[in-house]
Amino acid sequence: MLRLALLALALTSAAAGATPAVPAAAMPDETLGTWGLDAAACTTPESRGRIRIERKSAQLFHATCTFDRIRIIADGIFEGRGPCVEVRGGRRYRGGVSLMGLGDQMMVRFPGSQLSRTYHRCERPLPVR
Repeated sequence: MLRLALLALALTSAAAGATPAVPAAAMPDETLGTWGLDAAACTTPESRGRIRIERKSAQLFHATCTFDRIRIIADGIFEGRGPCVEVRGGRRYRGGVSLMGLGDQMMVRFPGSQLSRTYHRCERPLPVR
């Protein structure tokens, strides 16, 4: 629990501009794939607790974001920003994600929100709902 709290602090501090960001061409390999909030999210097709990270986009439960800017915020912390389109209604907005890899876990923070969540790597790529 303490490790997770320290990682959350690092992610928040880095996103707040504590270190200079460096542009990147794409999200790194270790962040790619389908991630679930828990084991059930990775095995239950109806679950809404999955996200999918691709080299230049993120598919979230409510929207798809295409990154026009990817940055390395700090060692192991990446941020992708760009236009997002909501699944229902098609509303467009600027959004993205900040990712901090933890092996088979990844902490995800959504810009403009203090909320961060820890996702677990899914063994098989179920669709994001």
